[in-house]
Amino acid sequence: MVDRVLTKYSVAKKKGKSGAIYRSPRIYLPTKLTDDSTFPFKEEEEVLVRISARRLIVEKVPKKMREEAKEEVEVVQ
Repeated sequence: MVDRVLTKYSVAKKKGKSGAIYRSPRIYLPTKLTDDSTFPFKEEEEVLVRISARRLIVEKVPKKMREEAKEEVEVVQ
């Protein structure tokens, strides 16, 4: 079981057609962590990310929040 890894926070930068520089922050998660059977997320699953007491917290989207978002999408369509 892999319960922690050391990784990096990086920012990819791209130049847009207008010349503006766009930043894309990323946190790399090694496959030895994501392939572990205890890893809590599935590929393409939406996650909730928040900051609390100087910590970055990544968690599953609560069922109620998923249902509310789904209802909003249905109204827009």
